[in-house]
Amino acid sequence: MNIRNFRASRARIGLLAALSLMPICALAEEPPEPSGAASGYAASKLPAWLWFSGEERVRVESLHGAGFQPGRDTYPLQRLRLKLGIRARPWLRFAFEGQDSRVFLHDVSPAPASLRNPMDLRQGYVEIGDAETGWISVRAGRQPLHFGEGRLMEDSDWSNTGRTFDAARLTLRGGPIRLDVFSGAPVEVNRTGFDEPAGRERLHGLYGSIEKWIPNATVEPYLLWRRMDLGSHEGTAPGWLDSKTTGFRWAGILPRGFDYEIETMMQRGRKAHQTISAWGSYWTLGYTRFESRYRPRFFMQLDRGSGDRNPNDGVYGGFSTLYSAADDGYDTASLFGGANVMHARPGATFQLKRSLALTLAYHSYWRVSELDGLYNGPGQIIVAPSASQGRHIGQGSDLQAAWKPGRYTSVGLTYGRLMPGEFLRRGGHGFAYNYLFLSVTQRF
Repeated sequence: MNIRNFRASRARIGLLAALSLMPICALAEEPPEPSGAASGYAASKLPAWLWFSGEERVRVESLHGAGFQPGRDTYPLQRLRLKLGIRARPWLRFAFEGQDSRVFLHDVSPAPASLRNPMDLRQGYVEIGDAETGWISVRAGRQPLHFGEGRLMEDSDWSNTGRTFDAARLTLRGGPIRLDVFSGAPVEVNRTGFDEPAGRERLHGLYGSIEKWIPNATVEPYLLWRRMDLGSHEGTAPGWLDSKTTGFRWAGILPRGFDYEIETMMQRGRKAHQTISAWGSYWTLGYTRFESRYRPRFFMQLDRGSGDRNPNDGVYGGFSTLYSAADDGYDTASLFGGANVMHARPGATFQLKRSLALTLAYHSYWRVSELDGLYNGPGQIIVAPSASQGRHIGQGSDLQAAWKPGRYTSVGLTYGRLMPGEFLRRGGHGFAYNYLFLSVTQRF
């Protein structure tokens, strides 16, 4: 840990505190935000063709028993984003975003790329047309690719560095139908230099959206093709990953306050010398009591990703979540990946005030295949497979609070505890995992 850098960051934290008072005091006088580009109160006096905005976030993470092993780690994170948009013509727009991400007092040195990335270009693209209202648009350059609920591809706001691609994207729209065609490479964080796209990794895809085909519902079919050099990216034996993921997401609203979401996908292709045959699914059913004072929404979520049923048959059955990342504090430590895991999550959200929401949830995890092990988010093995160790991975609960004291200020709090199940305990991971996250975000 560099104490000098930590002390230097205090000025930035102080600026954050000062900025956070401005929108609280002047909330009623703020003009509506312009459409088309991210903006805050910093853009209120600029000409209509120019947008400037920013965001500063400070978060403290306290982890006890991370990896289900003894130990504690408490550290602050900081993330600054500065955004600039230029509309040169009604049909031509340029967008840029710089980002500075830091972590202090972290036990791991040097800090992982997921936590630290000094000032760099996070986004920089040109857009011809309007992807939201026009019938055709093209966007080329460094940009996020986020579709659906982000289960296979997302730019997670929770992440301290996020994820972008050097890509080209074509959007076609006709009535209730939209189609995105894209191709590019994920950007790799370089802690000491300029971020570059992955040298031997590519992603190509088609993502559709159909509204009004089913009443009060949207159906999103997609096809994603990922190619990657396994030897240079995953530390495995030399070879190539050539994976095609096809599936659909179906989300809608039912009468009497019910809502639902279904997403199912299948993966085929090759991983080095193995044939890929994997699948995953996500099911959510919710119910909202609109007439109640706190408008509670009760939900039940079930996620399932296939595992490898036979390590010696030449077929790889582990489901991959591709470029997904968690949107809340629970999975940020990358405890579990998508392969060989079934996850049940019942819970409820309460709107205590207009600016304050509270979510309570219970979690339980099982292995899908007893012949496959348990993996973390990056795909590294946590516990080797053993049928004699049982299938139950663990269970726990968490509480999340989201408060917006002002139009441009938000505060988040997450606390949870996950108890190891039979499989983890017998595999030498018997400590409970406790986590606490507190964040303050200020837009300007």
